[in-house]
Amino acid sequence: MSETRATDFSRYFELKKQLEEASRLYYKDGYSPMSDQDFDFGLKEMEALEAKYPELRGNASLTQHVGSDLTNDFAKVSHAVPMLSIANVYSAEEMAEFVKAAEEGMENLGAGKRATSAHTWICERKIDGVSLSLVYENGRLKQAATRGDGAQGDDVTLNALTIADIPETLDAKKLKIDPSEIPQGTFEVRGEVYMERSAFEELNDRFVLEGKKTFQNPRNTVSGSLKLKSVAECKTRPMRFLAYHIPQSNNSTHEENLQQLKKLGFHTNDFWTAENVDEIMKISEQIGESRDSLPFDIDGMVVKLNDLAMQRALGTTSKSPRWAIAYKFKAERAYTPLLSVEFQVGRTGAVTPVANLAPVRLAGTTVKRATLHNFDEVARLDLHYGDTVGVEKGGEIIPKITDVKKELRPAGAMPIVAPERCPVCGEPLTHIDGEVVLRCDNLHCKAMVQCLFEHFVSREAMNIENMGPSLIASLLETGKIKRIPDLYRLTVEDLQSQERMAEKSAKNVYEAIQKSKDQSLERLLHGLGIRFVGRTSAKNLAKHFRTLEKIRTATIEDLQNVTDVGERIGKSVYDFFHTPVYTNEVDELVELGCPTEFKGIIKSLFQGQTAVITGTLPNMEREEARRLIEENGGKVSGSVSKKTSWVLAGEAAGSKLTKAKELGVPVHDEAWLMEQIANSDSGESSDSGNESTDGTTSAEKEKPAAQGNGQLSLF
Repeated sequence: MSETRATDFSRYFELKKQLEEASRLYYKDGYSPMSDQDFDFGLKEMEALEAKYPELRGNASLTQHVGSDLTNDFAKVSHAVPMLSIANVYSAEEMAEFVKAAEEGMENLGAGKRATSAHTWICERKIDGVSLSLVYENGRLKQAATRGDGAQGDDVTLNALTIADIPETLDAKKLKIDPSEIPQGTFEVRGEVYMERSAFEELNDRFVLEGKKTFQNPRNTVSGSLKLKSVAECKTRPMRFLAYHIPQSNNSTHEENLQQLKKLGFHTNDFWTAENVDEIMKISEQIGESRDSLPFDIDGMVVKLNDLAMQRALGTTSKSPRWAIAYKFKAERAYTPLLSVEFQVGRTGAVTPVANLAPVRLAGTTVKRATLHNFDEVARLDLHYGDTVGVEKGGEIIPKITDVKKELRPAGAMPIVAPERCPVCGEPLTHIDGEVVLRCDNLHCKAMVQCLFEHFVSREAMNIENMGPSLIASLLETGKIKRIPDLYRLTVEDLQSQERMAEKSAKNVYEAIQKSKDQSLERLLHGLGIRFVGRTSAKNLAKHFRTLEKIRTATIEDLQNVTDVGERIGKSVYDFFHTPVYTNEVDELVELGCPTEFKGIIKSLFQGQTAVITGTLPNMEREEARRLIEENGGKVSGSVSKKTSWVLAGEAAGSKLTKAKELGVPVHDEAWLMEQIANSDSGESSDSGNESTDGTTSAEKEKPAAQGNGQLSLF
């Protein structure tokens, strides 16, 4: 491989990992780790590399499909018309290219000969919210569904009905329209669920008082609220709905669609009409100037072809319609003096520089602080105390410093220098080759204790419900807890003595703490905050050794032999359990009743096997299939090879299925998997001979299911 090709491939897989993680966090956890613009530019860079090296492009690429917000908590519903995402542009030049391509497409289709509004564009504010599909049957709401993966979404009907803007019935009498105007049969409405800024701030204020974790921004709050399991809790989230689309319409224009939606009682977007790019960009300026005066967040302007027949004729790509585009506003930038820099210490000991700024108005809010990410970034900016710095609120989320006006630098200004010792506990900071962060290795550093407690009680670790950051801070301040074992010594009276903690709430927290003792060993391992040990490595360690005592007495070599642990994690675990200050705490936790055994199920049905999961399975998510295979001794890996034991394939399986057939790897379906597990549980033979997705049976395959080295691939 040439040096250029190797560099390009390295960059591609770096982008792939970064963007896939950002997409997962956004759609699954309602958290945005990067701005929309940074994400989009990264995606464009991926597309360019895929164009240069077509072998990189696959059906699983983020460039080929929309992000998915599907979860296992809700029933799945198929969309009659796919719910695609709208492509983004960031400049007048890109907008002109889009309009030109659409108009050329219309000319080729004969639109130029039509005496209609074919070349008229509708411009609307781009509400920063979450897409929702509403399906009415003879005027009554039948289902509400999220976008999901575009083909199917999560059924969130009960939660959607808590939104006052969404009518349960389209009542002609109430709407004061003729009954004939109520659509009969199936009528779908699509729109955006959003939250006004004032409501978002009030909700966060309430959560602070209740000791709960606050939300990042209105958009992510809505995303999480729609997926709440409790309808009662969903009712407390003040969400709004704005309708913008009728996917299967009898009207001629999008403008008529908006008028019909308004007549049916839906709130609709304001809109403007344009005939060319110049008019579109003038409208974008007007909309951009009005951002701060609106009660809700917008992040751009959506431009849609007005003529519905031409929309249908132009069609879509695999991800986006060819008749619509989103013009994303550039992040607002303001200049303000840098007053000071704080060095914050996080749960893992990473020291992050944070800038304190002279207050400046930006994107509708007053900004006083901004992240500097790490000290490499400080060096890149050549940042000095007193500098006048440019601040952007990237994607309406996290303020960041983008540049420095060095010509305004005060005489004698001192550069920002990385500390050599922890700013809180005074211990020397360490730097590991290959990392960009400085780190405090003292797990009892006061700055880390709050974060460590929050991590220990989190859902991914010991899952102690109702113990939020505010309560932890209060208990630390009053001295009720100092170290993790102190949690298990708390009494109801200790908890009730905290501010705003009623007797019932105190009992709930106490019971949650006691309940956490019944968790499985991997949750304790994850909660201890051992460096580099995440959920997966904690579970692999617990499954491999089965008991805490065996982990504590394992050699570095023993630890490194565990699946996906390796040298770095193995040494970190060994060092942790051979450091007296930490082992003393573990001893106390064991004495207090914390879990010391792995309680998960381990079976040997697929022991030593490798499989690939590809396509859409009929009755389960791929994550559920992964869990079943792992519980039965299998592993999960990322690609099909000669070492793959078998492939589990569903509908729309792509290149991995093709490669499996080329290599002669057995291909099975979901029914086969379930029968193998059922037969194993009942002690029957696992050779079922069920028909697989490529039309053959497992008995006809040259390679039996048990063959291979046991790696699975999740696609």
